[in-house]
Amino acid sequence: MSNKPRSSRIRTLGSDVKDDQRKWPDKKWLASENPEPVVHAGGKNRIHSVLIALPVLMLIIALVLYFNGERAQNNGEFVLNELSEHEVVFVSVSKVSGIGRTKHYLWVLDGDRKRGVRINAKQVPQLSALSAGDALQLQKAPKVAGSNVLWAYKLSHDNAVVLDAGLSEL
Repeated sequence: MSNKPRSSRIRTLGSDVKDDQRKWPDKKWLASENPEPVVHAGGKNRIHSVLIALPVLMLIIALVLYFNGERAQNNGEFVLNELSEHEVVFVSVSKVSGIGRTKHYLWVLDGDRKRGVRINAKQVPQLSALSAGDALQLQKAPKVAGSNVLWAYKLSHDNAVVLDAGLSEL
């Protein structure tokens, strides 16, 4: 065997190059030459940290917005300039559990569409005398201006007031 240098154009990472890497650690190597990823101070990759933190931040923001909206709905006062009155047919009362406080709904038929109107838990016993198919006069209004969530403001059956949220808030 001879000690002549190879004439091949393919370069291999020999011991001489590895020695150079050890001697000059500040030298920037190509990714193909340096198999270990560059680690930033603190031992973590910044992109990885952002990708982990972003969904957590989005979840926290969404929960804050949700609970602020629910607090405004539950503790708000009726927006009486958006009050509407309808002749409806009573269907049922339901409760929906979820995050936070349980929500109660008064279900009615408005024409041929079934609609849910929010009510307070205190108002549920007042509706126990109603049975499915009873004709009702319903006044509903939002508690947040421009909201699609409507609350029962006043409910009458056979000209007798069954529910009046305006009187209960005084």
